[in-house]
Amino acid sequence: EAWLKAYYKELKVLVSSGTFSIEPMLVGEVAVPTMETNRVKLLSDGTLDKLKNRIVVRGDLQNKQSLEDKWSPTASFRSLKMFLAHAARLQVRVRQMDFIGAFLQAKVRSRVFIKMPAIYGDLFPDLKAYCGVPVRLVKSMYGMSLSGKYWYQELQEWLLESGFNQSKVIACLFWKNLEDGSMIYLLDYVDDCLYFGTNDVTLKQFENQISGRFDLTLMGQAHWYLSTRITQTANFDITMDQSRYCLSIVRKYLDTIGCANVVREHTTPFPLEFVPTADDNSVDETAAEILSSEYNLDFASCVGALIYLALSRIDIIHAVNKLAKFTRRPGRNHFMALIHVLRYLRDNAYLGISFYSDVERSPIHSMLGNSEMPELSKELFLTFSDSSWNDDVDTGRSTGCY
Repeated sequence: EAWLKAYYKELKVLVSSGTFSIEPMLVGEVAVPTMETNRVKLLSDGTLDKLKNRIVVRGDLQNKQSLEDKWSPTASFRSLKMFLAHAARLQVRVRQMDFIGAFLQAKVRSRVFIKMPAIYGDLFPDLKAYCGVPVRLVKSMYGMSLSGKYWYQELQEWLLESGFNQSKVIACLFWKNLEDGSMIYLLDYVDDCLYFGTNDVTLKQFENQISGRFDLTLMGQAHWYLSTRITQTANFDITMDQSRYCLSIVRKYLDTIGCANVVREHTTPFPLEFVPTADDNSVDETAAEILSSEYNLDFASCVGALIYLALSRIDIIHAVNKLAKFTRRPGRNHFMALIHVLRYLRDNAYLGISFYSDVERSPIHSMLGNSEMPELSKELFLTFSDSSWNDDVDTGRSTGCY
């Protein structure tokens, strides 16, 4: 009965929001079937929040011959770091908004017909007219191959009409210069947006304007974005970390490995004696699979997960870069090095990146001030680079970074 209420709520929202139009199809047009996705949503303490049903279009059955570009820009981790760093420099609070049913708020810009199961009409007689028959989509639905693009175009058009500028490099970044000299910045990832402004009055006006145009929730200060925790301190410093994702990697890969548990603290990403080399590779892929079964560890999958974690964990970038070269035929030494990385993450799960509102509080400023060239600490822009000369024993190449 609870699930039936969830189904009725979803279907009622679709109908009442004007998603469908009952009209005949033209010759050659095909109605795409729908399907349901069901999800049990829990509260932070693990108790039941609600049962969530969503009716989605079978996008995999849509016409694949369409040549229309389906791409729509979304925020990357690099743009997120740039956005937070700029907010820290301006000493403002980063806020977050969530568009409710974003795709359902975008109009469909082509003729698309769908057909929902007739049983919906038997279960919910007041909605029978829309069930078991082809209906034209007036607004987008989840699952459509073009839903993401239609929603982006809807938001983009409104922002540009409202006087925002769009970045030519990061197409999901918008900003607006106001008459009083203040500015508003917005970074979009589908239905999840970060924004901040340099004036509280004009920022409140913007919130009222966008709330009047779209159905959304203003969530206050940002705490989570792109699976990343955002911490904003009283002095406007901003820290980002992927601690939850890090711990999930540890639970998935380290807690199930087939070797003895080591409880001592690991303070380096790599074992000090480890030298990455192809000489340690398994003789063939079969031998590598035997090692994978022995350690109960999917080497390539684990390294892939660490690549995303390394976006905020610069301390493991070198280790992940080296291990990624051996994903095809990893040997025993490579497996042990990967396990060492996982143990290091277990012991150092909460590290991240900090952006300082005042550069004089940053560790780099202190380090330069105590160096032989303290005048460097007064520079506005600094770049650090380093290299390990001829450290690749297989190719003789050096490893560099900046």
